Amino acid sequence: MIDELLKIMNMATGINVVGKSIYDSLHDFQCFFLANVFGWRFKNDVKMFKHREIILFIPRKNAKTFICALCLIILMLTEADYSEFYSICIDRDLAGEVKKAITQIITASPVLAGYFKLTNTLIGKITCLINKNTYQARTSQANSNNAIRPSAFIADEIGAFKDKSNIKAMESGQLNVDNPLIFKITTAYAEDRSIMLEELEHLKKIYSGTEENERLFSLLYYADKDNLWTEKGIQMANPLRIEKNYESIRYMRDKALAIESERVEYLTKHMNHFLPTFSGEEYISVDKVKECVVLMVDFSGRDVYVGLDLALSTDNVAVSIASLDDDGETILLDSWAFIPRAKVEDKSRKEKTNYRRHIDRGNCFACGDEVIDYGFVEKFIIGLEDELNCNVMAVGYDLWNAPSTVQKLEEEGLLTVQVRQHSSVLHPTVKLVEEKILNKEIQFEDNPLFVQNFQNARVIYDNNLNKWVNKKRSTGKIDMLAAAFSAVHLLMQNEILGNTFVSAVL
Repeated sequence: MIDELLKIMNMATGINVVGKSIYDSLHDFQCFFLANVFGWRFKNDVKMFKHREIILFIPRKNAKTFICALCLIILMLTEADYSEFYSICIDRDLAGEVKKAITQIITASPVLAGYFKLTNTLIGKITCLINKNTYQARTSQANSNNAIRPSAFIADEIGAFKDKSNIKAMESGQLNVDNPLIFKITTAYAEDRSIMLEELEHLKKIYSGTEENERLFSLLYYADKDNLWTEKGIQMANPLRIEKNYESIRYMRDKALAIESERVEYLTKHMNHFLPTFSGEEYISVDKVKECVVLMVDFSGRDVYVGLDLALSTDNVAVSIASLDDDGETILLDSWAFIPRAKVEDKSRKEKTNYRRHIDRGNCFACGDEVIDYGFVEKFIIGLEDELNCNVMAVGYDLWNAPSTVQKLEEEGLLTVQVRQHSSVLHPTVKLVEEKILNKEIQFEDNPLFVQNFQNARVIYDNNLNKWVNKKRSTGKIDMLAAAFSAVHLLMQNEILGNTFVSAVL
């Protein structure tokens, strides 16, 4: 049915395609996008879309507004009677762009024109006369969007949004909708507080396999850092394969290379690269981390060092262990997270991390109710020797929230060592872990939550250019990684450098 609708719609704008059917004019990536939006349904309910949330991250001049308009026209023609459809944007003029594109397509398509009532105002309603379905463009003011019931809505240019209140207001209106759809579509911006940055981090976790969301579909087109100024980068970021467009982009690239003030526009709008960024740089590629996953790590009979990352009683706590393999070079690692039992679902939603899945895998423990049961964590550490048949040499900890737990561990005969979470202390450890990963000299069993900690980690540099993984700058939880740094620090001090543990607190 979608194919037949596309055949009776005509292109209103575009190079060498005006007046041709949309069906014959679509580019490959547009066909792929439409097929994933409309083509996948549930076997037990063929009217229900498989993907509830659709994200398109694409540079300017790649027909972004056109694809928005096309999706809404199809929905207006095919969804249940009296359905409401909307697009929201950061300001009134931008909000009207989708409506203008819808109006152009309908006007250029004689077969469709008689079935729609159009309005002349910028954000006036468009009505499908067949089923009384309506579309309206709106601005992104949350309070003005609380009383509507969108069957589907497009959040256009969300890269410019600094909070989610507007989107959440629209999403709340879908609670009584049988087949809701959310489209999030944008180009990059020179905006550090953009909500799209968080969305991109979440999508990277899904692509890397550390998280799952089968009801989300996304297409992301951008140049990576190595290709921001290359021909390959232009091809990576711009899937609309029109040579005249590429010629224009090359011209703008050359101009941006020569004139510094032109660079932000070129990088954000044509390479789809967010600028400026003060959020810290990536610690290490998640693909490199995943290459260190092995089938099994056996700590039996080994001397191990434990790292403990404590936090507020309502937040995550982590325990990691580190040991040297028989070759004297390879570091063996494992890590576990602990969260309050009553907050599993809330934390999963807010942090976009499926903690229930990680609990089932044994990488995470829910203990306590509203707050962490520190007694559970302490018993876990004390029981490591029996559980893994290993010898715990020392437990490294940061002083934050630690005195009570440290005292109890010492009463059980464990040696505890303070490891300050500061670049002056942990810079060599952070550097060592990175080098070991790149050389595939770190091994740990499949632990997606631990991999995700690496993926979240962002590094900054102190005045002495010491590298440091910063929790505030990171894009999600890194408690397991912080605990691992403490464990590896003690391992490095005692096994690799042969120093005494006193150096850990200097």
